[in-house]
Order: sequence, then C-alpha cells, then structure tokens
Amino acid sequence: MKTNSCTEITDTKSRELTNGLTESGKQNQPYGFIIPAGILIGLGVGLLVDHLGSGFLVGLGLGFLGSGLLPLVRKPLGSEYMQPGSTDVTMLLIGAFLVFIGIGFVYAPAAIWPYAFAGFLILIGTWLLVRGFYQTS
Repeated sequence: MKTNSCTEITDTKSRELTNGLTESGKQNQPYGFIIPAGILIGLGVGLLVDHLGSGFLVGLGLGFLGSGLLPLVRKPLGSEYMQPGSTDVTMLLIGAFLVFIGIGFVYAPAAIWPYAFAGFLILIGTWLLVRGFYQTS
C-alpha cells in the first residue's frame, strides 16, 4: 500500500484548483439561477399581457443581463477581489439583443425585421473582427 505525504496531497489539491477540476468554496458563486428566474417572470408577464413569446424573450434577456451584471454589483467578500476585465461582455450583448427582439416583436412593424437582423449580423461580425485583432496584438 502506497502512502502519500502531506506535501503531495496539498500539491494535488492546488493543481486541481488551478486546473478548475474542483470548486473552491464560495469564491466563484454561480449566478445561473437568474436566467431561469427571468424566463419564468417573463413568461408570467407575457401571459398577463397576451404576448407570451415576447415575454419569454424579454425575461431571458433580462436574465442574461442580470447574470452578467450581478457580479459587478455584489459586494466582494474579504478574501475576494474583482479582476479588471472580468465582466462577460458576450452575455451582456446577448441579453440586450434578446430584450430588443422581445420588445420589437410587440412594437415594431414586420417590414423592419429583415433590416434589423442584417444590421445585427453586421455589428456582430464587426465586433468579432475588432475583438480578434485586439487579442492578437
């Protein structure tokens, strides 16, 4: 039977934490519960105003926005610190787009949607190019 020394066990635990194989207590609290809560609230409001699909999209979008913004608003614990640039911009963009689409289904005329989708695709393509060039330099 092989026995491990304390240094080997400690070293293994630190490697697991740096590789992301284990959770490190309360330091990385997931905010995934916000998205389903937003969906359910959006569905409920959509049922009340007779726009179920739009309510779903707005609720989902607000869930994404809340999930992306809550770590910025939440007060960090004494042992935690916010890293610069730790905001997930992609989640915020997806959330804003879903809210825009959900509201647009109710208020915008149908003739504008092909142009709105084309403009959105152009903006996403431009953003990907700028982000790609920024990361390579």
